[in-house]
Amino acid sequence: MQVVFAGGASGVGASCLAIEIAGQWIVVDAGVRVDRKADPLPDLALLEGKDIKAIFVTHAHADHIGALPLVHRAFPTAPIFASRATGLLMEVMLSDALRIMNRRAVEEMEIPLYPPELVSSMLNQVRPLPMGENITLSQLSGVTIHASRAGHIAGAVSFAFTSADGTLVVSGDISSTPQRTVLGATPPPVEHCDLLVMESTYGSRLHPNRQGEEQRLSQAVAESIERVGHCLIPCFGLGRGQELLLILQAAQEKGQIPDFPIFVDGLVRRVCNTYLLLPEALPPVLQRQIRKGYLPFSGHNVRFVRDERERERILAGEPACILSSSGMLTGGPSVWYAQRLAAQESASILITGYQDEEAPGKRLLDLAEQKNSTLDLNGTTVTVRCHVAKYSLSAHADGGELAAYAAALKPRRVALVHGDEDARQSLRRLLTETEVLLPDNSASISSQSRKKHSNKQAEVLPTLPAGIGQGRELSLEALPELWETITRIPSLRIVTARELAAMWYGEATESTTADILSVLSSDSEQRYFIHQHALEEAYRVRGQTEEGPGDFLGDLVGKVLLVETAPNSSKPILCLGIEPGARIRVQHPRGVDFVRSRYPFSSIIDVLGEPTDEMLDGRFGASEGLENLRRAARRLRRRLSAHELAGQCQEDATYTLGDLCQLAGVSATALEDRLAVAKVLYKNPLIFLPQRTLMEGEGLALYSLAPEWSEMLEQPEELPPPDQNWLQEIITHHLGDAEDLYRRSIDPDSGEITLAFHFPAIAQERYAEQLAAIAEEADVPVNIAPQPHQGELVNAARAALPAGLSEYGTPSIYHDSQIIQLKCLGEASPEAIKAAQEDFHTRTGWQLALERQPDSRTNAQQLVPDRLPTQVHTDQYNAIQNAQRLLRNQPGFVKVGAEPGRWLLHARFHFPEIARQRYADLFSEIEAQTGWQVLVQEGIHQGALAQMARSVLPQSLTPISTP
Repeated sequence: MQVVFAGGASGVGASCLAIEIAGQWIVVDAGVRVDRKADPLPDLALLEGKDIKAIFVTHAHADHIGALPLVHRAFPTAPIFASRATGLLMEVMLSDALRIMNRRAVEEMEIPLYPPELVSSMLNQVRPLPMGENITLSQLSGVTIHASRAGHIAGAVSFAFTSADGTLVVSGDISSTPQRTVLGATPPPVEHCDLLVMESTYGSRLHPNRQGEEQRLSQAVAESIERVGHCLIPCFGLGRGQELLLILQAAQEKGQIPDFPIFVDGLVRRVCNTYLLLPEALPPVLQRQIRKGYLPFSGHNVRFVRDERERERILAGEPACILSSSGMLTGGPSVWYAQRLAAQESASILITGYQDEEAPGKRLLDLAEQKNSTLDLNGTTVTVRCHVAKYSLSAHADGGELAAYAAALKPRRVALVHGDEDARQSLRRLLTETEVLLPDNSASISSQSRKKHSNKQAEVLPTLPAGIGQGRELSLEALPELWETITRIPSLRIVTARELAAMWYGEATESTTADILSVLSSDSEQRYFIHQHALEEAYRVRGQTEEGPGDFLGDLVGKVLLVETAPNSSKPILCLGIEPGARIRVQHPRGVDFVRSRYPFSSIIDVLGEPTDEMLDGRFGASEGLENLRRAARRLRRRLSAHELAGQCQEDATYTLGDLCQLAGVSATALEDRLAVAKVLYKNPLIFLPQRTLMEGEGLALYSLAPEWSEMLEQPEELPPPDQNWLQEIITHHLGDAEDLYRRSIDPDSGEITLAFHFPAIAQERYAEQLAAIAEEADVPVNIAPQPHQGELVNAARAALPAGLSEYGTPSIYHDSQIIQLKCLGEASPEAIKAAQEDFHTRTGWQLALERQPDSRTNAQQLVPDRLPTQVHTDQYNAIQNAQRLLRNQPGFVKVGAEPGRWLLHARFHFPEIARQRYADLFSEIEAQTGWQVLVQEGIHQGALAQMARSVLPQSLTPISTP
């Protein structure tokens, strides 16, 4: 047995061990140094020439995983084993590392350590490792592995490796004292430990009483607020930030300190959300809260910060506490806050964790001892006048606790790593009855057991299923097959799109992962896999055996719900949180005066979906967005018929809200469409019956036809027409026949007017006086629809093309950024392009992006023809009906679908190329009638092709097999 210390032996950072055991090489951890003044990487050259069979990860801090992509590049087939929690947290941490490296590449010309593609490839190799069990791996014969809880942070483990060579224990980073987010370390249960590789970060210290330190910190924050100053606590995004948030919330709930706002920023915010995905890695108290649907990292005083504009508002507002990464003030939003708060005498900066000797956080502590007067923060020199203090809330064991950990294992030899010289020497004096080694970086230790080791009974770690699709593309119809396979693996409560791709396709490439995401996004009701917004590509497996009610209740937070607010009355609300007593805390639409802000679970009718950024970013926030949603849905309801919808339903069938939206001819995902259909169901209880409530269906409500539905359809449906004549006359009087006004909308209940102009930003200025006059005379709000006329926008973009450029393909329209992108062929000077773009912006208020394409075109690519000019688009339902009316009797026609965002009708024929030639006039007629462009889908129908081949055979020939 041999251990090579590739990094992290004589200092903190860049931890990396190469271990030879049972004649095979493995790697434990591969991190980076946070101190940018030294080489950030371990000595990876020491791994050259070694056939690495497997890689093991103790926990997800950067000093233990930051170099893993580089090790993976050298050994791309080696699986990476970590606890399930660590695997999910690595996704977050490495994503943050990539963001930081890209920023430094731009700002400081620093070359990134690795590209995003390498990180994705590395994460494909991560395999979950159970804790507290003896296991063997097919990749590592003759070795038994045991992962035990290490404390420190969620998911952290210590490893014990046992073979005929002996037993080796790698502690990783450990903490013995239970914390609020993790229990204390438990040493692996080994009989004879030949070599213990143990951390020594705080080997020279004894920690003060933790509860006392928590109380001192809470009081210090409260005192800063009383001085009418902000309090910044820089903290590590993973582990410390979550601890601090729970400490302050608990102190406020117990009345030990007054209420004040707590703002959470940087990586801390995202990790808080990710912790909700892994309750099994948290203490029992947090497990119970999360499984009941409560969010321990949210509270009435807690706010998550989204951008720099919000940071400016925080500092300009009332005194508050700010928790932000990074903990050493080496980067992240904490530096931004510190630059502005350090010079304020009323402000405080409180340090709670390890500080590297060269870190700005350590220099700030030196200032508290009057050693300096100014501080350099990210290139900015600031004078320090704020209150500075340090509190010991370490997630590392102190010298006494480390000695006790070692004594429990009774190792023959101990190698102390992950600490400076003073820490290791001090800890060495505390260790007795064992040989203590202080290896340097790049050193190696050989160890031979003096006792015969027999591997305890161990379970073989099962491999995840791979390639169950057997070459088929995943489709919405095949999703249940994938779901059923995963439900047989109880540990897979949360899965990533990358893991799903490997299971279905056999490999997780960028293409196969994109296919998985596409299919999952098309399941609007999320029947099988529920998207978890803490991780971009993470999904909860619906109905998994480990689930409790809190799994789907937690999914409701942040969603727009339809709630029964009073008998026979329902409103869309934003769910702000789950509270004790089986209640939800809500935000109502603006203008709706309700005393109640909490409703029982039983009042939830259905889930409408995720609020859009536009809904949340208005002047009055979510309340304004909800009111706009109500108005939009109210307009749409005028066009929906409960009788027609019931006529399309089967009597014995059940439907989700999304199913009924599709039957109604509206979007199954758009919030206003879902709300409109949900209100139709709610207002017609004698036609539609809730077959299964949201609570009964684990977050998925089902509907069916009521027993008396057919009788109700015999009665006339009441749809009172709106009185709009007077308002139309006012609009005409002030605007006349404005050539760029293409649509007028009047809310049937409130009379609110929405005018759609070709280019809203231009119209807002051009008709400012007329719009104000209409609002004053009609005494109703007058709005301009925010989106431009897509046809006119495209026409304007085409007209703006400078000489020498011609359009190629279909324009791409990005409403969020107000950019239209044209792909072009040809050449034009930069000056001509700039002039065209400026002219286009002047005329439309939008930006024009020109992307020059190579001249070669593949025959397989279908070019989208120019659209016919049109002044109006019919709705999706009528567009499909018109197209079906004209095409249904044509030979080879299969079906037609719609793509609302681009006003495209996708027609499918047995023989696409023939259809394009034969029915071109019909397509033009459809476009002229509806304003929707017809696009014939690629792909010949194989059955029709075979039938055609048989039909043209001479009578003397007979096919004898399948073509």
